[in-house]
Amino acid sequence: MKYIFGETWTRSHSQVDAVDCGCFIFLHGLGGTGQGWAANLDKLPLDNMRLVCPTAPKQPVTLMLGPETFTKSCNTAWFDWTPSLGPEDFTKIDWKGVNASVSHVQQLIELEIANGIPSENIFVGGFSQGGTVALRAAMKYEKKLGGVIMLSSFVGPVDDLQQAKIPTANAKVPVFWGHCEIDSTVPIRLGRAGVDMLNGLGVPVEWKSYPVMSTGGIAPGCMENLMDIATFVTRILNPAVPPDCAAKEEPISIVAEQRRGFSVSNQSSLLAVFIAVLSGLLTALWENDKRHYTDIILC
Repeated sequence: MKYIFGETWTRSHSQVDAVDCGCFIFLHGLGGTGQGWAANLDKLPLDNMRLVCPTAPKQPVTLMLGPETFTKSCNTAWFDWTPSLGPEDFTKIDWKGVNASVSHVQQLIELEIANGIPSENIFVGGFSQGGTVALRAAMKYEKKLGGVIMLSSFVGPVDDLQQAKIPTANAKVPVFWGHCEIDSTVPIRLGRAGVDMLNGLGVPVEWKSYPVMSTGGIAPGCMENLMDIATFVTRILNPAVPPDCAAKEEPISIVAEQRRGFSVSNQSSLLAVFIAVLSGLLTALWENDKRHYTDIILC
């Protein structure tokens, strides 16, 4: 099968020298597009971070209609798999598709390095099956990368990730793993199992679960997820920055917008108090004047 990858959406936040920039390559999930996640991740509070969101090929994907009942549907997908309701969840994987997608992501990494971005400033991540590919693209890459971000994802069999089978540069690449607590496609137990697998390989994983998570567009409750990603990336790029300050220095960011909103909210509250006090004083003066005029009339 020939894999024809879709559009790649990119964005640079600044015009500074490439050597001072980082890059975040992020892969969507099944049926998604690079455009959908580009709009989402554009809100990441990271300065000087280039964003690259590729789109997977359209290919027949196996979908489960019920127990032992499957059908094929043409979707954007990084690889095909045979779903299961048992202990073999996400283990029957189309490795040819995985390897083709891994190669495509590694070519994107090479392009960013050729444009001057240091490899250790490049992060690779993905949502759902996109995270599965991103993890392998990073761990099998020969130059040191910054880290991996996996969102509501899964690892699958780890035979191909054993240290004897991969380059040493990213055998222990740091991973941030965020998982939705109510994900019905990739249950949270698979996320925790994936963390255990990676820990068993000596890979350091930072785990965080969320009540909700975006699948490609900003949704209520997703801001915490974006802030945690920003903190993870900033801490690696700037180890001297304290963890609680890692995502608070961006010029065009959600944090800055929230601060501006908070300031306006505070000013509005003070103005309301001032108006209320002034109104009270004017009312008191008016009542006093009325009594004065009434006294004159009565007299």
